[in-house]
This record gives sequence, C-alpha cells and structure tokens, in this order.
Amino acid sequence: MDVEVPADSPVVQNGVILEKEVLMKDAKDDRRTNWRLITIAGIVSCLNAVENSVVGIGEWPYMKEIDEDATAQFFGFATSASKCGHAVFALIFSIWSYKTQSVRIPLLASRFIAIIACMIYLSIEYVETDKRYVLMSVYVLLGIANSGGTVLRGYITLCSSNEDRPRAFATLGLSFIFSIIVGPTIQLIFTEFPYPGYEILPGIRFHLYSAPIWISFILTILTVFVIYVFMEDITREKSKKLRQSDSQASFSMEKLRTAYQKMKKSNLDWKLIGVCFFVKVAVTFSHATLSTIGSILYMVQFGWDGKTTVQVGSITMVIFGIMSSTVLLLYIFCHLGKIIPQHKMFLFCTIAFGLVYIITYPYEFSSTPVARYNETTRAGCDPREYSWCFTALAVNPIWYLTITILVAGPAIPTMSTSLDTVYSRILGNIDQSIAHGAMTVVDDVLYMITPIFTTTLFTLYGVGPLWIIKTLVFAIIALTWMLNFKKIEQHLY
Repeated sequence: MDVEVPADSPVVQNGVILEKEVLMKDAKDDRRTNWRLITIAGIVSCLNAVENSVVGIGEWPYMKEIDEDATAQFFGFATSASKCGHAVFALIFSIWSYKTQSVRIPLLASRFIAIIACMIYLSIEYVETDKRYVLMSVYVLLGIANSGGTVLRGYITLCSSNEDRPRAFATLGLSFIFSIIVGPTIQLIFTEFPYPGYEILPGIRFHLYSAPIWISFILTILTVFVIYVFMEDITREKSKKLRQSDSQASFSMEKLRTAYQKMKKSNLDWKLIGVCFFVKVAVTFSHATLSTIGSILYMVQFGWDGKTTVQVGSITMVIFGIMSSTVLLLYIFCHLGKIIPQHKMFLFCTIAFGLVYIITYPYEFSSTPVARYNETTRAGCDPREYSWCFTALAVNPIWYLTITILVAGPAIPTMSTSLDTVYSRILGNIDQSIAHGAMTVVDDVLYMITPIFTTTLFTLYGVGPLWIIKTLVFAIIALTWMLNFKKIEQHLY
C-alpha cells in the first residue's frame, strides 16, 4: 500500500512527505521506550563501572607503596595513557557496533580484555623492578575494557522515545552513581588487610589494594553472563519486525524515514553540536580533576598515609554516590527532566562547580602550612619532589571535603544527564551511536590531557594556580552556554 500525502501538507518534495510531525506520528510505534532493555543496559553499565571504581581510590597509594620511584607526574602520565586507550577504543567499539548493528559483541570483547587486566594486576608481585610500568599497562587495558560501555549510550537512544530520554539517560547515570557507592564500600571493607597482606597463592597476595580486583574479576564474569543471556540487539529486532510487515508498506515507511533522516542530517545545527562538545569540558574537567588529584592531595597536602587515604576517599565517594543517586532517582521517578528545563539546569550546575574552586582556594586567613614529609608513611610534602613545600598552604581538609561533596554530589550527575538530553535532542532522529561515540572520544581526550596537566601543575606550583585556572575554565563554559541559550531552547520545545 502507499502512504497518502495530505492535501494540506505544507512540505512535499518529490512525492515524499517531509513534515516532521507526520513522520513522527508514523514512526511512533518504533520510538516506544523499552524499559526492560534500558534496565538491562543500566545493570551492565553498573557492573562495568563497579569494576573500575573498586580500584580507583587505591591506585596512587598502591603505586607509591610498591615502587619508590613512582611520582605524581608518572601517575598522571599513567592515567592519561589509560584514557588514551579508552578514547581510541571508544570510537572503535562505536563504529564496530554501528557496522554490525550489535551491542553484545563489542561489550563481550571488552569484558574479556578486563579479565586479562585483572589477571595481570593480581600477578604483579612476580615483577621484581619497575612495577609502576606494569600498573600502567593494567590501567591502559582497563581503560580499553571500560570503553566498551560507550555503545550503551547509543543503545539507550534506540530503546527510548524523545519524551522518555531524560529518564532513560538518568537510569544509565544512576547505574554509574550506584557503582560509586558500591566500589568505595568494597575498598573500605578491605582496609583492615594492610599491605603486604596474606599470600593465598605463590606470588599472589590478598590485601587492601588487591582485594578489590578480586571483586572486579568476579563481577566481570557476571557481566559476561548478563550480556550474553539477557541483552538483545534491538536494531536487529526492529529489522526483523519490519521484514514481517507488509512489504509495500514497509517500503513506503522506509522511504519516508530515509528521506527525513537525510533532511535532518543535512540540517543539523553543527554550531550547537560544537557547543555541546565544548561544554562537555565542564563535566569531564571537574570529574577528571577530582579523580586525579584527590588521593595525591590527601597524601601530599594533608599528610595522610595510604590506609587513611583509602578510608577517607571511600567514605567520601559513598556519600557522594548517595547524594548523586538521590538526584537521579528524582529524574527517573519524579520526572525532574520535565519539571526543570535541562539547559537551565546545566548552566546552574556549571556555575556552582566553578564556585567550588573559589571557596576551597587556600587563602592565608583560612589555611595552614602543608604537611611535612614522613619517611615512614611516605606521606606529606617531599621537598625533593615539590619545591613549594615550605611556602604553600593547605585548606582545612574538612572544609574542602564538605564543600566538594555538597556541590559535586548533585552537580556531576545532573550536568551529565542534562547535557546528554540536550545533545540527543539537538541531533534529532538519526542513528546516534557514532555521535555519542564521538562525544566519548572528546571526553577521553580531556581525560588524557587533564591528569598530565593537573599533576604537572600541582608538582610545579601546588594547588593555588591550578584552582585559579579551573575557575576561569568554568566561567568560559558558562558564558558559552548562555550565549547560545535561545538556540538551544528551540530544540527542546
């Protein structure tokens, strides 16, 4: 059968209706939200994120413990190398998923890489010297493995309607935040097993730094099972349903969709897409800085030993996760994405995060000298590594942690969810797998640059200049968003 062109249709080109409302109406059934598949994607995302978060806080203390030659700059370089692997393979996995019309195959491949990384990590005691390089190789492999989760972002757009998109992305975000609670809790539980711990197999030890990787190994196996048994390649299912329908109707519908997709592709607002890429710096810059400098700040400025650093870091992340989860639950169950305009929410959180660096700056009237170096604990400011040890100031750790948690807890997940929503609606009804993969690559490029930049600036000048630069970055991002406010608004209503 043929699709009739309404007489009053305002846009008709070569016999094909190009009116957006008509096409959206015809395609309505194909855009229904599949919450079962979104839930499975959230579970997979959560398991992947837990695998990563259980290791994060203890990375720097462990590297410093097993290799005296490890420096903050090397740690920053190792972190950047991990993100480089993540960036390259995020694009590879996205293209692979797009070409094969499958999310299961790339995800399974990434999980097998994670298994290899876990095995190397657990066997590090067999290495006699330069163990920091082995840890760096593990970070790179874990970065590659975690990049497989990129395909889930495009998968979410295929499983959800435009109306449900904020809730769908919030589900994905909630899984990540849940991992931030679970991962540090696992690390906190095992802090009572100090290094070098217990030898459970020849050359393989169980202690506060290795215990989480055992959990990660088990979760990786579980993730493989969930992906293989429960996850579906939704694009193939849609193609199957399409083939089972009336052939001529299918041809007409496909013709309409193809025409509309081509029209949308040719009329994409590339300026706004570029703005979304640029402001992504806000989310990544904030998270990358905190994750890179956090444990270094605790040990160098505050003088906390490795065990205390892991304990405080774990407790902090659990509180952060609870606050973030609360925000995302509001998105899912209270429809926060519909109540508050997401472009306004993103702007508010960007400004709030910029204020964090102003409030926690080490002013003379509110700060004390940095902790002196302790040879026994290898904590404190070592003047052989940092030239500013005798002149620098450190803000009160309670004040720093309180302000950071109160703002970062709700701001980071809100910024991520709101930007994903805005970006998705600007792209329109196209296959967004590669588009979201490209966003992840930009994300990872910043993760490559930020650790090196952060640790190098910290090594040379301390916290003060670093905090000033980050304040300026957030100010520029907020200004950019405001200048494009009206155009962004047009895509949301």
